[in-house]
Amino acid sequence: MGPHAERVIAAPIGGILFDMDGVVVRQRLDFLAIKREIFGTTDGYILERMADLAPPERARAEAILERHETAAAAAAEPMDGIVPFLTWMEARDLRRGLVTRNSRKSVDMVLDRLGLRFDAVITREDAPPKPAPEPVWLACRRMGLSPSDVLFVGDFEFDMLAGRRAGVRTVLLRNPALAASEHADLSVESLGELRDQLEIGRGACALKRTE
Repeated sequence: MGPHAERVIAAPIGGILFDMDGVVVRQRLDFLAIKREIFGTTDGYILERMADLAPPERARAEAILERHETAAAAAAEPMDGIVPFLTWMEARDLRRGLVTRNSRKSVDMVLDRLGLRFDAVITREDAPPKPAPEPVWLACRRMGLSPSDVLFVGDFEFDMLAGRRAGVRTVLLRNPALAASEHADLSVESLGELRDQLEIGRGACALKRTE
């Protein structure tokens, strides 16, 4: 097969992993403002830049980031379609997991406020952050599933990269910032569209994987 050939994978799925921001909940995090406050510039990615800071500067950066995340968590709202999609999953006994670069404190706040339940919740305190595959592997283990039995739904390239590296099937929830990804096995406009795709697969997942 050439680099852009497709093959159809038809295999049952036992669970679905979700990115949090932009997929499960809508949070008003101003990443440019956070970077300006921490670093004085808006270059790069926050967690990766924080990893290079000396301990005192990193502690300050973590406090700033947590303040912003806590404020966003207090106002977070469910994304359109997530509640009926989770209900659909529960009716089919599909396990559900959350893999996020956010902090445990802010994630617990969001899930408690909104009454959302997941079988595995992996935050930046649990494993190296996406796009590393480790948080995806950890979520799969905590759900009791192998990566080949899992989908990962995200809205950012780091989600697609982490999923591809971990060996799960990747689903891009298209958005204005990312309309396509070479690392996505499937891209959809909504969770409703994904549900329809899975139903077509007779309860199995028949997704096209780009190789």
